[in-house]
Amino acid sequence: MTLSSQTVCKQSPPRKFREVINQVTSPLTLSLVLENKGNVARDHLASERTYLAYVRTSLACASAGVALVQLFTLSNSTNSHIHDQGGIDPQRFSRPFGATMVLLGLFILVYGLVRYFMTQAALVRGFFPVARNSIAVVAFALGTVIVIVFGVLVAETRG
Repeated sequence: MTLSSQTVCKQSPPRKFREVINQVTSPLTLSLVLENKGNVARDHLASERTYLAYVRTSLACASAGVALVQLFTLSNSTNSHIHDQGGIDPQRFSRPFGATMVLLGLFILVYGLVRYFMTQAALVRGFFPVARNSIAVVAFALGTVIVIVFGVLVAETRG
């Protein structure tokens, strides 16, 4: 009986190491190959373009943060007499505004990445997730920063 049990083990060899690795890492794979039926390729390419738009927007926000710091620094150096007369000091606002814009840019980048993979997974299942609330939040945050910066600049010129 021991001989027959050994032959049974030899007849059913263990799975290859590569197959085990592929099975474990298949959910983590970043590439996906789909059959191009109907609008599959068009929808996935549109999703990639949308992700690239998120990347472009995040870079613009981060650049605007650096530009705000430079703007208020230059403004402070050219209008140093206004600060002496009790006017508003824009240098005090430059770093918090710049950091806020850079962090907003990072948030948009991370959100775009999450949204890309979420959309890709939904498209495979035949659905499309609509993103109305997040776009409203980003628009509100950018609008708020723009209004505050405009207010600081107007207050500086009046002072």
